[in-house]
Amino acid sequence: MIDWWGWVLLWSGLVLVLVVVLATLAWWLFRKFLRLLGDVADLAERGAILDAADAELVRPQLAVLAAVSDARAREDARRCARRERRRVRRERRLDRARRITGPEAAAGPWPADWYDKA
Repeated sequence: MIDWWGWVLLWSGLVLVLVVVLATLAWWLFRKFLRLLGDVADLAERGAILDAADAELVRPQLAVLAAVSDARAREDARRCARRERRRVRRERRLDRARRITGPEAAAGPWPADWYDKA
């Protein structure tokens, strides 16, 4: 038979283990919550970029309820914007290729955009 002080020690140990486990779980959840806040902040930045874009091209609309000429005009505008984005991206790539493959690239410092991680 266990004396009364044995039961006190046993239950004190169990309560102490419970407190440690709960504190560990709380810390784990708090870190996950902070990571979630960071992801939400990134998502908000991306949403702001999308809101800043042309609203006519970003938000889809029901073509069934619109006139045929409006739907065609919207689709043509979307295709033109996409074509322009591709052209700008291609020009940026060509400019970078010209910068890093020229004879002066070997003598000078490396281009700064090599170090961009984005």
